[in-house]
Amino acid sequence: MIRRRKIAGPLLDAGSPRSRRLVFVVLVGAAALTILDVSKLGIALPVIQEDMGGDPITIQLMLVGYTVAYAATLLPAGRIGDVLSRKGVFLTGLAIFTASSVVCAVAPTVEVLVLARVVEGVGAGLLMPQVLGLIQRIYPAAERAKPLAALAAVTSLTSLLAPVLAGVIMDAFAPEIGWRVLFLVTVAVGVVLIPATIVVVREPPTERRRGFDGVGAGLLAAGVILTIAPFSAVSQSLPFAPWMLIVTGIGCVLLGVFVVHERRTVRRSREPLVDPTLFRLPHLSSGVLISGFMHAAGTAGTLIVTIALQQIGLLTPLETALWMLPAAAASIAGSWLASRVSPTNGVVVAMGAGVGAVAVAASGLAFAVSPRDALPALVAGLLCMSSFGAGLAAPANQARTLLHAPGHRSSVAGSLIQCAQRVGSAVGMALALIVYYAHLTDLTFAGRASGGPALALWIVSLFLVAAAVVAMVDRVRRPSRAPGTDVPRDEPIVTSAVM
Repeated sequence: MIRRRKIAGPLLDAGSPRSRRLVFVVLVGAAALTILDVSKLGIALPVIQEDMGGDPITIQLMLVGYTVAYAATLLPAGRIGDVLSRKGVFLTGLAIFTASSVVCAVAPTVEVLVLARVVEGVGAGLLMPQVLGLIQRIYPAAERAKPLAALAAVTSLTSLLAPVLAGVIMDAFAPEIGWRVLFLVTVAVGVVLIPATIVVVREPPTERRRGFDGVGAGLLAAGVILTIAPFSAVSQSLPFAPWMLIVTGIGCVLLGVFVVHERRTVRRSREPLVDPTLFRLPHLSSGVLISGFMHAAGTAGTLIVTIALQQIGLLTPLETALWMLPAAAASIAGSWLASRVSPTNGVVVAMGAGVGAVAVAASGLAFAVSPRDALPALVAGLLCMSSFGAGLAAPANQARTLLHAPGHRSSVAGSLIQCAQRVGSAVGMALALIVYYAHLTDLTFAGRASGGPALALWIVSLFLVAAAVVAMVDRVRRPSRAPGTDVPRDEPIVTSAVM
């Protein structure tokens, strides 16, 4: 028979503090690599189109294909990591990501480039759930706020530095070579991280429950792809059309079927892809929702500001990236402050989202009323304010969301957050771009055609308002205790077979 027992002593400490720091550096490096690969490409897309040919929609598929493949892979990869080895799945994803980057760098045609980007997205989707899953396993609940804050700071810094790096590289090389060098940078980092993973990453023992729900994985992947792909494709070259709603509706139906299937799987005493009981854990449902709202606002807001500073402020891409760079320091400051407070403090999440909402709404007002000469500095200052709020809220929300997740579900719980982030980003960007281009020629109080960015940013700020409201409601409904008294399920249970 099977007997379940608790093992005395903590299993979360994977070696010495130095060993944990080394593991964390590798995990953060891989997470930053996936962010770098998205953020750097916006600068290079026009050059790639000129060099490789292809219509704007085909070129945009390099972004859309990556995003959709990433989102569709996350939850199945989280479950695979919980069933098998998180280190093994992480290493596999990193290897796929690096190898496909090589193909991107030497791609002879735009079709090969688009396909390689899709494979890159699969690699990113495999490795990213293991990042949060491993962090949750090697750090006790009371100590997770600092590493999660550091992770948020590094990813924010990477997203803001990537366009600057891309601009410098594109200036240093001939156009037809520069964009290939961008992918070779990814390859170089991946080549360093793969052996580092083999040497330093160690996963503590944990309970593992075998079984993989293939039907559920298929339903989920199809539902996610059909739901977010139309929104991800919205742009000036492919404006919103009614067929997008139809496709998204079909995707939502498939996601509903997936939920029914998962509940039926649990009733049959089989292992589901996503255990529905996870959503009964304190803070998890609200935390996943908050992550979706915040990434909808963060991705859409940054995109609108980047485009508008060039179209309305008449800045070059590199000038735009440099004006946005100080926001990286503000994000790090917010993350540092978040690491100093309890990870169960929902007020911090609400405060960060609230500060961001005010800053984003003020940015919309700046595009409506500010003189063009003063616009870059004013928007850069407000972007610092919103980045500080994001840095404050994001790590605190992640720590709070994962506080009660059991060890054998840690990768799935982490992938729920990341899936919400990807879906939120796609929906946020689509809605913001629809409003932006629909009202781009509308006159504002400044007497220029800048109604698009103003209205888009005001709508984006509503996502952050929603995140703040959800955080406060969760705070009222589930007041938290101090770490250590609030984590009864953090000590893993290990099964052993007894004849």
